[in-house]
Amino acid sequence: MRKVASSAGTCRTAGGRAARRLLLFGMVWFALCLGIGLWSLGQEGPGAPRQLRGPDGPRLQALRQRAFLAVLERAAAGVPHARLYQEPRSGADDVLQYVMEGVRAPLRLALGMQERVEVWRRSMRPGAGSPLLQPGEAPRLVWRDDGSLEVCINERPVLRIRFPGQEAQLGALARPLGEGSLVIVIDDMGQRLETAEQLAALPFPVTFAVWPHARRAGEVERLARERGLDVIVHLPMQPLRREGGKQPDAGPGALTESMSAAEMRAVLDAAFTRLPSAIGFNNHMGSRFTGSRNGCRLLCSQLRGQGLFVLDSMTQNHSVLCKEALQQGLVGAERSVFLDNERKVPAILAALDIAAEKARRHGLAIAIGHPYPETVQALRQWPLAAGREGVAVVSLRRLVWHLATRTDGE
Repeated sequence: MRKVASSAGTCRTAGGRAARRLLLFGMVWFALCLGIGLWSLGQEGPGAPRQLRGPDGPRLQALRQRAFLAVLERAAAGVPHARLYQEPRSGADDVLQYVMEGVRAPLRLALGMQERVEVWRRSMRPGAGSPLLQPGEAPRLVWRDDGSLEVCINERPVLRIRFPGQEAQLGALARPLGEGSLVIVIDDMGQRLETAEQLAALPFPVTFAVWPHARRAGEVERLARERGLDVIVHLPMQPLRREGGKQPDAGPGALTESMSAAEMRAVLDAAFTRLPSAIGFNNHMGSRFTGSRNGCRLLCSQLRGQGLFVLDSMTQNHSVLCKEALQQGLVGAERSVFLDNERKVPAILAALDIAAEKARRHGLAIAIGHPYPETVQALRQWPLAAGREGVAVVSLRRLVWHLATRTDGE
């Protein structure tokens, strides 16, 4: 399983029954896809699969394409508004080419594919071989500078997907994430469009964590999409009682640890239907829910195959949300710094410097702030501050893809 660098909070995967069940599911699922592919090729003539010869054989290429097309179709089924069309092949190019239209969150499609490919890759024992792969080969998903996504084996593309109209944003995913990368997330978005416009005008990207039931959530999401910014769902979760026994109100659509799987699924479906371009979520409040191992485990089990990123806001020190997400094969990270616990510009600038230092020291960091006037003012001033030296503020999508494709030990 993948792990998250300590800059975004130390959050490592663990073994256990959940991981083994996921692995078994992946092996069975991929075997089924492979069986279908072999059966399909067999319809072309008796003994067709036996005619596979070498890594560049046309029948082997066709078998690989059919298997990974099944991966693509399964991932596309979990992404809202996705319409998939096959493109005619150009010249001698034997790559299977598709266009995806209507999809507002292409990264979710890539993560959904990556989840399935990763499960299959880890299920292969060294030296066991596969009808799809030659010894030493492994599939890899690669973003290209033109914004297309390719499934490659030994750098040779097997399947290519284009996303018309989103090339500029997606092309950035082809660049490796440098050391000293900082992501800034602004919570509680969706109430005021004016603040969203101010944040979108900053000289570096910020991520909007939008309340799905906020009165202007749709307008804020649309603004972020038009400006090339990332959106995540700011998902209300059950908080702990305060001193004196008062129960804070997390707001509409809040997850509670007593919910059933079906109830959680309904909350998630409603939230992501309202914000279809969201690439994941973080928790609003949630100090009780994120400390419940059973609640977090059940929640994360509803997310498998959906290509969603989980950001643990760490509203309490013993949160297990990120750990449970990683254990179930999802991509997750923890918040490094809260920027505006003290709503004064000098204090927020100091917190930004602390976040920058964490990014320099650990390679990655995630800072969370709020749409306060003081926070907006500090963010406007901060690019001129010495604390930003040696640090790049990057989009969340780049960090997420980096975490999804890194190997253990990186």
